[in-house]
Amino acid sequence: MAVAFGVLTTGCTSTVAGEAVKSRSSVPADDVPTLEESTLDGLMLSNNDLKKITGVEVEELYAAEEMNDNADMVSDLDCLGAIYPGEDAVYEDTHWTSVRDQLLLEASGADDGRLVEQTLVLFDNADQAVEFFESSKENWRQCAEVKDIEVEDGPWVPDKVVDVNERTISLKAKVSGTLSGTCGHAMGVVSNLIVEGFSCDVDDNDDAQKITAQLLQDAAEQ
Repeated sequence: MAVAFGVLTTGCTSTVAGEAVKSRSSVPADDVPTLEESTLDGLMLSNNDLKKITGVEVEELYAAEEMNDNADMVSDLDCLGAIYPGEDAVYEDTHWTSVRDQLLLEASGADDGRLVEQTLVLFDNADQAVEFFESSKENWRQCAEVKDIEVEDGPWVPDKVVDVNERTISLKAKVSGTLSGTCGHAMGVVSNLIVEGFSCDVDDNDDAQKITAQLLQDAAEQ
């Protein structure tokens, strides 16, 4: 079952006296200066930072300065952005300028070890970042109603999207394919930056949300 959204190309507008008027954003303005690409590497959480969040030692599987492409792992491409962070097909045509992405695995090497990911995506300005965040929020909510999505050879069964605060959303899903357990995905926005946290574990936890919260806090202090 595919869900038709047109999410990332639909602006939030209304018409008044024949003119398009941008709707008021639900995200409050912040006083964080426009962030530059040069700040991104310093914002990425260290292994020690992630250990404090997850409670386990983690080691890097890969790090990249380009978008991910997991489209072939998802049965419903309209929900790709709700499932995985930093996806090329999701950010396409959204005016993003720079990205940093890192995937880490629990250092124990256990088959059921923790997986975490942190993603930073920079936009030209805050309005573009906020528009992407609000579009993503609507997309995630609609995808949370879809119950027949397959991800990595198994079902992806989502819970409801949680509005953590005005700048952060999170979503958990039960998975039982290549990945098994509970996967969490969170997204937040500050200034012209989108941050995403992702985690999968046999146990339910809030790692994705905590990663996102820490990234947002650090970015706001720049």
